[in-house]
Amino acid sequence: MRIVWTEYLRYRAALRGFELAVVEHIVRDSTERYLDHVTGSHIAIGPHEKFRL
Repeated sequence: MRIVWTEYLRYRAALRGFELAVVEHIVRDSTERYLDHVTGSHIAIGPHEKFRL
């Protein structure tokens, strides 16, 4: 899987205090995944605080 971080995503993650390494871990390894049928977007869910790297 190749992850491309947009400038907007980097900006929003920084505003929320999220570490991109933790977000990447959630995207790559989350077992909780959904498909938004309206937008066609794939969604991975996971806790940010629990996975401090």
